[in-house]
Amino acid sequence: MRDEALHDRIARLARGGARRTERAPRTERAECILPPGREVRTAHGTFYLAERSLQDAIRGEKNAPLRFPKKPWNIAGGKGDLREVERPLFFDLETTGFASCPLFLAGTIDLAEGIVRQRFARDYAEEKAVVAAAAEEIAGAGTLVSFNGKSYDLPFLRSRAARHRLPFGSPPPHVDLLHQCRRAWRGRFPDFRLQTLEKAVGRADRTGDVPSAEIPELYHDFVRRGRDPRMAAVFKHNLEDVLTLVRLFFLLVEGEKKGGESSGLQGGR
Repeated sequence: MRDEALHDRIARLARGGARRTERAPRTERAECILPPGREVRTAHGTFYLAERSLQDAIRGEKNAPLRFPKKPWNIAGGKGDLREVERPLFFDLETTGFASCPLFLAGTIDLAEGIVRQRFARDYAEEKAVVAAAAEEIAGAGTLVSFNGKSYDLPFLRSRAARHRLPFGSPPPHVDLLHQCRRAWRGRFPDFRLQTLEKAVGRADRTGDVPSAEIPELYHDFVRRGRDPRMAAVFKHNLEDVLTLVRLFFLLVEGEKKGGESSGLQGGR
């Protein structure tokens, strides 16, 4: 038996089969490293889905609680007119670089359902399924809400859909909170980065956060090694980004209703 095992090993080396370290099955690796979730099988392949209720996502947070005003939620549109926002879908992508590079994590909050979804490509081959599922959810939304999504996230998703020859129709109305925040609070903050604005909605500084610049290489490491405990921190980073969008959205809604800046702002100049 021992000689047979040695013979088999030599044969594998000769074929080049030992160049890569053997990995556990993909689902098993994900369950060990990622937040609780499940594998989803689609016509475009599989991906990993971490899904929970919005209340579960914010339970135990030390930051300012989310406040949900009664409908309709009115917010200034691109030309200053009021737009009634129905069934908002908040979304944020984690990518590996420019549009020619794959995305690997799509985080959304469906406010009508009260559901947080994070779709994750456990390797590069799963990107197509993530793109298809994210595009489908976006197509069914009443209104998209993003931060710099008009310039980056949505065009990026469209580009990746084209790369995989997936349909990508006209998106629903889109509220880009970067532009809304600049109009509402011009001159109040040193910059309009998302984490700068987090302080404006009463959120504490993030602890143990993964810097955005490090996320692409961290994902590549995850794919190469098959497991990396830091990937859980990337999920947390993405979740906090999407939750911040919800907070900013409702703070802007309050400001519109009051006809000026919201008194809920903190941490100005």
